[in-house]
Order: sequence, then structure tokens, then C-alpha cells
Amino acid sequence: MIEIDRTLIKIVSNLWFEWSYDAHILFRSISPYMWGLSRRNLYRFLEVQAGNTSLYHRRLAELLTDPVFFNLFKKVETEFKEYMQGAETIVSKKYPEMADRTVAYFSMEYGIDIIPMYSGGLGILSGDHLRGASDVGLKMVGVGLFYMQGHYEQQVSTDGSMRIIYDSLVPPHKLIRDFIPLEAVKDVRSNKELVVEVPLADRVVRVRVWRARVGKTDLLLLDTDLHENLVHDRHITRRLYDSQKLHEEERKRRLEQEIVLGIGGAKALQGAGYRPDVYHLNEGHVAFAAVEVLRQIMAEEGVSFEEAKKRCADRVGFTTHTPVPEGNERFDEQLVRAQLGPYLHSFLSEHERDTLFNCARNYEERFDMTKLSLLLSGVYRNGVSKLHGEVCRRMWSYVFDTKSHPDQTPIGSITNAVHVSYWQKPLLRRLIEDEGGLQNVQNIADEKIWLLHLEFKTKLIDKIRDRYAYQLLRDRVDPQTIHQKTRALLDVDSFILGFARRFADYKRATLIMDDEEKLFTFLEQVFRKYGIPVHIVFAGKPHPNHHAGQERIRQIHQTAARLEARAAERNFRAQIVFVENYDIDLARYLEAGVDVWLNNPIRPHEASGTSGMKAGMNGVLNVSIPDGWVPEGVQTGINGWLFGSGEAQEASGDRDELFRLLEQEILPAYFDRETPRGLNAPFSKRWVQMMKNSIQSITRQFNTDRMLCDYIEQMYLPAVRKRHAQKAGAAAG
Repeated sequence: MIEIDRTLIKIVSNLWFEWSYDAHILFRSISPYMWGLSRRNLYRFLEVQAGNTSLYHRRLAELLTDPVFFNLFKKVETEFKEYMQGAETIVSKKYPEMADRTVAYFSMEYGIDIIPMYSGGLGILSGDHLRGASDVGLKMVGVGLFYMQGHYEQQVSTDGSMRIIYDSLVPPHKLIRDFIPLEAVKDVRSNKELVVEVPLADRVVRVRVWRARVGKTDLLLLDTDLHENLVHDRHITRRLYDSQKLHEEERKRRLEQEIVLGIGGAKALQGAGYRPDVYHLNEGHVAFAAVEVLRQIMAEEGVSFEEAKKRCADRVGFTTHTPVPEGNERFDEQLVRAQLGPYLHSFLSEHERDTLFNCARNYEERFDMTKLSLLLSGVYRNGVSKLHGEVCRRMWSYVFDTKSHPDQTPIGSITNAVHVSYWQKPLLRRLIEDEGGLQNVQNIADEKIWLLHLEFKTKLIDKIRDRYAYQLLRDRVDPQTIHQKTRALLDVDSFILGFARRFADYKRATLIMDDEEKLFTFLEQVFRKYGIPVHIVFAGKPHPNHHAGQERIRQIHQTAARLEARAAERNFRAQIVFVENYDIDLARYLEAGVDVWLNNPIRPHEASGTSGMKAGMNGVLNVSIPDGWVPEGVQTGINGWLFGSGEAQEASGDRDELFRLLEQEILPAYFDRETPRGLNAPFSKRWVQMMKNSIQSITRQFNTDRMLCDYIEQMYLPAVRKRHAQKAGAAAG
């Protein structure tokens, strides 16, 4: 293997490349076609080249004569080496006690571009949590499930009907290491491939453990697809959300996944040689990790169940993301008893088992994973925004007997954030850096901000046209029609309103469309007044079993077709577009390319939300119900707009206020344009000022550096100190 091969393989074997703009430019310069074909998976890019070594090396030899390529190669090599070896970090400077302390982070989903193990905000947050931990120098290991088919691919026909397609990350009978950068974890006791055993009902499920490198953090992924397992058990980790016709079967599969993740994950950490000082449970799905930690404490430290519960609580922190009781994971208690019976019998007495089930039993006599997480954790419990923390304290006051004083419920809040290097457009980030940093954003020339936004907008439109062409091609539309329809799709000079998120009922995706006549009148009046159209772009996936969400997509298509036909009759232009298969790749284009980001949930059902943060730090202005993170970051008329009450029964009032806001404040600000000398693109100075305010304020407040510092100070460091005190006490005793 030649030296450049070794360097490139080392880089692409770490998911650091996902947020390295220079790495993508480097590989795209080798082969733009293969870069696109590999869907930004630089690891797969190199694996494909390995099958054409002679041709690939000839291309490299040609490129190495080009000083631009060579300098970029050396820059990427240096950036990666310095990032991985960087000695001074936020943790080393501010929190030296955490320097060699391991935090285990359990989550059902992880938002990683090339390994689609996410369905919505929970997974996106988890991916950013790992990336952020790497940046600040926190020694963290994530634990999740390896979904071979991940979340589904969404295909939407031109009539609005939706198909669910499951594609395997790795084709059948192919090696995982040929497609994604995972390595088999070795058992530290035997140096053989690590396989942990998880008791399920009357059998034992064997679980293989893979590891992904995410910058300086690790991610362990559990895989039940082993030949030794029953066929049923091999499929436990097949899909994130398994679409089942029978509700009982779906619930059973979900429980099996959560047992494998929680119990198997804690065992995998032990077998792989990690010795966590803190266990962070991200949502109630992973509550069984705390049960296994409890078992390990009893076995290794020789203490009683009650003492082990106290020690477990001192090591376990819990974050809840769900602001409504119905959204929390619950199971029939008898099903849990049947699945966990032999496992619990192995280390708990009957009284202790009853105590454990009492911890999980809610007011409906159901086994509640969130309640179990709340009572087995203790070092810190939190919601994911200030408002969500208040909701949680009221919602869970019955658990802590604080109903008369809900403010005393021991649940705090740490507002979610996003990984800036992953989500903020690299060209914008470089513009900010060239100006001297975030504190100098206001000094950037207005026309530079606007021209960059037009570039992002153009790329978004190209992306949407590509996806629409693929949609038409599947529907067997002739090439001439495809060309005409895609070229007529959207205008860079238009005002584009974007709504993209998981299609859950409370998010009210179609709120702006529910009064069709009002929407049509609004679209026409805007065109008549400004001579420029308003376009509305939707994207999002419902749960595979959520038929109402699928029906909303059909409704969007049907309403769009009617409005476009009526607009043509009245000789004006406006479009409503639904873009299929919302994923990280599409989100990056949407969150920088639309003009405003619409968010209109039923309040307070949006625990936090992070898509608006990404939009805001890219200069896209938020127009939102004051829910989740929004009241902490959006100031009306300064960096975005707030509207409505978000009350479920006030939907029509919220919609009326949204239209009023658009007509009287937002659009007048957007179209208050002038054309500076030497520039062909007119823009509004008022609008660009708000874009600058948004970029500066939201990037400063809602970045993962701030979030990780909050978790260190409120959850991780207190757990480490309690553990240290416990060890000191044991040594003294």
C-alpha cells in the first residue's frame, strides 16, 4: 500500500470526515462522479477504488502533479492529525477532573449521515452529542443498535401516495467493512471478537459489537444478526422502527430491542474494556442499561440491592425528550415480566423484583420506561429546554410526591444544541472566520451575506429538482416532460417558506394549508403586490405505522395541484412542493436555502427541536410558535418572529396570525429591496441585518460546546465526584 493510500484510509475510517469540508473537496476532486455515487460516504469511495487499483493510482499520480490538489491533501492530513492529537481542549482547561473519566451515552438512535440510524430529532441530537464531546475533549462512548436497514427510504408518487422502502446498508452476503467504517470490537479478556449474551424469556440472544470512531469519541453498535441466533432474534436489530401489522408484535419487538440495547449495551462496555464513571440515559428507551449497571454493582462490589440502587443513582443521569405522557415508552407489565423473568431471577429476590417493577409502574398500571429511568437515575435528570423542564416537573411530580409543589420535582433542564461544524454551511463559516470570528459578524458586508444565501438557495433548488426528476422517472414520465417540469420548479428570486421535520400530529405540518381559500388569496395578493411568487417547501417522514401522517402528505400534494391549477387560470405563479425522503443530506440544503423556517407545533409538545437552530445559524429566519428552544433564542423583529399561542383549540387563530405576520411584517421586510451599485441582485438591508443577528445569536447560544459544558457541570462532574468520594470512603473504611 502506498503512503497516500494509508493516509486517506486512516482519515475515512473515522467519521470525522463527515464534518470536514476540505476532506469532501479533496475526494470530489479525485472523481466527482464516484463522490456523488458514493453519497458522500468517503469510506465507500475508497473501497470502490480498491477494485480498480491501477486506474485509481494513475489518477492519483496525475493529481499529485497539481499543486492545488497536493496542498489540499496536506491540509486535510494536517487538520485530521491536529484534531485527533490536540492536547488542549475545553475539558483539559476548564474541567481537568474529567480528563480521564469515561461517560457512557445510551441512545436508541444516532444521526450519522452514512449510517442512517435515526428517524428524527432524538437521533440527530445524539449524533451531535458525540461530535460535540469529541470537540471539547470529553472521553465519551456512545452505545446504540446497529440497524442493518435503518430507517426507511421514502418514495412519494406524483399523486401523493407514499411507499416505504427498506434498503440494507450492506448488500446480502457482503462484508460490512467493505461498505461502512465499522470495526469488530475485541473482548479484552480473550482478545477474540466480542459477543455478549442477553437473556430474553426462555433463551439467550447473542450480540456482536461493532465500533465506529466519531472523531475522538467511540460509538458501540450492537448487532443480533448472528447465525447462532434464532431467525426471529437475528431480526431484532434489523430496523429502527419495524412496520408491523399487529400492534402486539410491534410492541414485543420494541421491547426486545430495548432489552438488547440496555442490558447488552452495559455488558458490551464491560467486555470491551470501558469503565464508565457516568452513564447518561438519553430518553426512556434505554432504561434497562441502569438495571444492568445495578446488577454489575451488586456482583462486583458485593453490596445489597438497596445500596446498589443508591450507588447506581449516583452514576446514572437521565435526559427525557417527551413532554406528553402518551409519548413515553410503555409496555404491558406481564410482557416485561415474561421477557426479563430469568434475567431478574438471577440476581434479585422476589421482593427486590417487586420493588423494581414498582419503580416502573405508572398510574395506568403500565410498565413505564421513563418512570423507571427517573427512579434509577439520581445524579441529574433534565428536560431539553427551559420550557420543557417546567413541563416535566409538573408531568412527573406524582413520581416524586411533589404534586402540591411541582417546582420541587428534581428535574432540571439543559437546552439542546447542534454541532456547528456539521450543520453550518462551510462557506458561511469561512466567511465568519475571515472576518475575525462570530463577534464580528455584523462587520461582514451585507452583499456578501446575501450573495451567499442566493448560492445556498440555488443549490437547494437544484437538489429539489434532482429529487423531483427521480420521482417522475419512477412514475414513467417521458424525458421531455421531466425536463420541462423540473426546470419550471421553483425560482431563486422567489420567497421560499420551508417546513421540514418528522410528520407527527402535534407538529401540525399542514396548518398553513388547512384554510385553502385563505392560502390561495394570500399567494395571489403577494404576487400581485410584489410581482414575485411565494413558494412553500415541505419535507418529512411519518412513523411507518402512522397512516394519518401519510395522509397529510397526500393532502399536501392534492392541495398543491389544485392551487397551482387555479393560479395558472388567474395568471400568477406560486408553488407548493413536497420533497421526498427527508434526511441529513436534504436537511443541510433546506436549512440554509429557504428564506424562513416555519414551526407551528401544539404548545408545549415540542420538547426542544433543533432544526430551527440549524436554520438560524445559517441565516434562515425562524417564524415559530413559542415552544421548545424557541422562546430562549428567537426575538420578534430582531432575529426572527414568534406568533400564536400553540393551543390545540386555537389552530385557526394561530393560522390567522401567521398570515397577518407574513403579510404585514415578514414580506414587507423581505421585499424592501434596493440594488447596490455593481450588484445585480437586489436585497433588503433590513432582512440581511436580521440574518446577521440570527447567525450571531443562535450560533453563540445553541452550539454543542455550550451544551456539553452544561452536561459536564450538572451531570458528569457531580457523578465523577460522587464516585471519587465513594472510593475514598471505601479505602478509608
